[in-house]
Amino acid sequence: YTAVDSMTFLFDFGLSMGMNMLTEAGKRDARMVGNFDYATALIPLGKHFAASAGLVPYSTVGYRYGTRVPVPGVKDHYSAYAYKGQGNLQEVYLGFAWKPLPYWSLGVNASYLFGNLQHERRITYDIKESQNPTFLDHLRIRSVGVRIGSQGIIPISADGHQITIGFTYEPKLPMWSRQLRLQTETITGQGAQILHADTISSKSLFARPHVASAGIAYQIENKLIAGADVKYSRWSEALSDTEKSGYQGVDQWQVALGMSWVPNDRSSQYGQRIAYRAGLQGENAYLRIPNSLGGYNSYYQIGANLGLGLPLVDKRSHVDVTLGYSYLRPSSRTGLAEHYLTLGVALRFNEAWFKPIKLD
Repeated sequence: YTAVDSMTFLFDFGLSMGMNMLTEAGKRDARMVGNFDYATALIPLGKHFAASAGLVPYSTVGYRYGTRVPVPGVKDHYSAYAYKGQGNLQEVYLGFAWKPLPYWSLGVNASYLFGNLQHERRITYDIKESQNPTFLDHLRIRSVGVRIGSQGIIPISADGHQITIGFTYEPKLPMWSRQLRLQTETITGQGAQILHADTISSKSLFARPHVASAGIAYQIENKLIAGADVKYSRWSEALSDTEKSGYQGVDQWQVALGMSWVPNDRSSQYGQRIAYRAGLQGENAYLRIPNSLGGYNSYYQIGANLGLGLPLVDKRSHVDVTLGYSYLRPSSRTGLAEHYLTLGVALRFNEAWFKPIKLD
């Protein structure tokens, strides 16, 4: 935060849309998806202090698929299985940073996590007066979080070459959860009746994991930045009480590489002032899901991004356009593979709101 000068106000928000293609056992399905990505603001509080606030997504659920299979022992009749999930978790945060030394800064963020997730499973038979069950699982989550960090700059030469190193840490904190499990049954031509309903409130079933991350970047003036990040999240401990739900939590590693190049930010030619960006990332999923063979599927995701930072007329604000592809691969063929192709657009306002007006 303290890298911004004391007269600048930054506001940044982004949206994305794309295509999601699912594959499983030779079957394919594709659909369009869209998401709100983030909204953040950075405000200087003085020469050595700055603050940031924003709303960022934490987790999103969105799927709908199904299958149709013959009813065992009943000729020419079928049952339809439908699965649907929706909801999201979002996080609002407020952070402060302090720069006690010219090349070293400290920061802390406090956040509040909230949202709802819902999963539904429905079975429908094409038999007259059949009993058609529906299983609904609704989860409400609330939690607070804390993140601390430090960043240092190592000057390499007088012409703008430098190395930046940063670290962050988030402690394990409990999540408050309320889970509603509902089973209903519908008879063809009649209304639905509730067979089972159960509500579980807990402060120990879910938790935010211990998270540690580190990054390093090499910068050449305002021309080139190349960096690498690694992040470790101890989900196996945070989700240790959820194995009875059928899945297992595992520790997660995330690695990312990226670069941004601006040919000449002072050029009169527009193409010379564009920031050209590229990145690669990989991670393992923090859940292992039961499969049809009696074991568990692990998931691994890799991705690549290409982007442009398009300067606006004032040469301070930018429109950031990103094209990304990612592939979620299961550890066995019994799992569901996912391909994502997304287009993201972000608007970054850089305004000198706090610059004094000079009057003659």
